[in-house]
Order: sequence, then C-alpha cells, then structure tokens
Amino acid sequence: MPVTSEVFARSEGLPALVLVHGLGSAGNIWKTLHPGLEDAFAIYPVDLPGHGSAPLHDEPLDPRSLARSIVEAMEKDHGVREFHVAGNSLGGWIALELAAQFPERVKSVTALAPAGLWHEGPTQKLPPSLLARILAKVSQHFLQLAYRLPPLKALGYKKITHLWRELSFESCKDSVIAMARSIGYMPMWRAIRFQKFDSDISEEIPVSIIFGDYDLTLPHPRAQEREVAPAHAKWVVVDNCAHVIMWNYPKLTVDFIKRTAFSRA
Repeated sequence: MPVTSEVFARSEGLPALVLVHGLGSAGNIWKTLHPGLEDAFAIYPVDLPGHGSAPLHDEPLDPRSLARSIVEAMEKDHGVREFHVAGNSLGGWIALELAAQFPERVKSVTALAPAGLWHEGPTQKLPPSLLARILAKVSQHFLQLAYRLPPLKALGYKKITHLWRELSFESCKDSVIAMARSIGYMPMWRAIRFQKFDSDISEEIPVSIIFGDYDLTLPHPRAQEREVAPAHAKWVVVDNCAHVIMWNYPKLTVDFIKRTAFSRA
C-alpha cells in the first residue's frame, strides 16, 4: 500500500490535493510547488510502493491497483474521502485511473505528462530510464561532485530535460536519491508492460492533460495519443518544456492545478 509522506498545509477547511510521482521518483519531487499550493489545498504527496518511504510488499503494482491503494490509504491514514489529484508520468496515469474508478471521490485531475496514453503499451523488458537508475546508484555517493561536473550532470539529466543545466542541486539530489533507492522500480515497470489507459472518466470531473513540447521520455506522437485520453479533457502543450514539467515551470504547474481544480466554481 502506498504511504503518504509528511502532510503539508493541513489548514482547516481546505480541499485535499493528492500528488502522485512517477516511476523511480518520490513524493518530495513536489516540494517546490508547496508554497504556491498551500493557500488553496491540504497537500498529500504520496510515496508509491517501493519508492521514498513506502515499503514494497507482494501486491499488484499496475496503475488501477495503485489507484485503489491510494484511495484506501487516504481514508485509513487521514480520513480523507474526497480529493483533487495531480500526477506526473506514471503518477499522471494513476491520477486518471483514480478519476475513472472513483468518480464519487475525485474532484479534478491534473495529469502532467502522463504515461499510458498510447495505443500499444511498452513491450521491452527493461525501461528506457534504466541507465538513469544505474547512474543514480553510483552518483548518490558523490552528489556534490556529480552536480558540479557538467559532463556527469548531462549524462544523468540530458535525456530527461533539455534544460538540465538549470536544474538546482536540491532537485538533482532529491531525484538521484529517490531513483537510487526505489526498490519498486523494476517490479512497477513489469506491471505496466503491455498496459495502457483505456478507462472512461465522467465528464463531471475536470481533467487537464499537459505535455511539454520537448518531452524526450514520452515523446509525441507515440506516447501522446490524444484519442486515448478522455474526450472532454483539456489538452495543453507547453513550449520549451520537458517531461518533469514542475522542474521547468513550477509556477505554471501550480496555476494548471488550481485552474483545473476550481474550474467547476
């Protein structure tokens, strides 16, 4: 079962916002967004099984099963039944599954470069980001040096974002440690092989799907099939932006989440 990391901005009366990270990441990837979100939401960043602080058990790890686990964890651990949700990459796919399976609980979805929007699921045994995981396991022991040497930093991040030079040490440190310690990385990859998002979402639930025009992880068109997405979803492409949108444009990401969440008002 996924566990939530520290709860941020739990102010009385604010709606809940669940944040779901991607494969090989952790809940702390969202922390640069907290200052912009805490005036509007009680923030619940999730660590998926085998990621961050969450243990890995013998449990289903496909996106639908993870969506069910998040609903169970939110109610059991925090007494939260209804929430908005935002997710990146695999987390974006899980966010879409949450809305499809639990329309009475999910109030809006902001899917940031979501996986699963393809006609055919991935078939390869090894994930494309496996090299990044190997590098993370090595470089976690000399983070300061790796960050300060452009060739090493480029090796780790150039395939993730063309804006790799602009990444802060804090973001790099968090992502390296999360990737290096994600024991759920390969089990979760095996669970999504041959899979795709193919569920229906109620038109009553606002959905925004945002991709960067420079997404090298889930490139257009093969991983950004518009017809696979919910027909009523708002589809946005951000200029000069890569896969981890909140790294490149945190303020814009906050704006997307808020506009989607409060579009019903």
